Amino acid sequence: MAKFSLLVSLSVCFLILFHAQASQQSQRQSQCRIQNIDALEPTHRIQSEAGVTEHWDEYNEQLECAGVAVTRHVIQPRGLLLPHFHNAPKLTYIIQGWSSYLKS
Repeated sequence: MAKFSLLVSLSVCFLILFHAQASQQSQRQSQCRIQNIDALEPTHRIQSEAGVTEHWDEYNEQLECAGVAVTRHVIQPRGLLLPHFHNAPKLTYIIQGWSSYLKS
């Protein structure tokens, strides 16, 4: 779980860095001035039967400057995350896939 948390933290940092850099290049008069990027811990954690959902504070200076909101879903094997609607672009990645019917 520690490796997973580290991987997600680094991914969030790279996402913020990339988005902040792209915004800075397109808008030189932007008010955002990030001097360094810090790894963030989730501010809200919701435990459920199928896993955990974690949210980061969208009003954090780094996230607000990058214009992103971060949510992580950790789904246990044989758990289910129901589809949901987002009215903004979304980046999704899967750390590990698992299926019982593919194993012999």
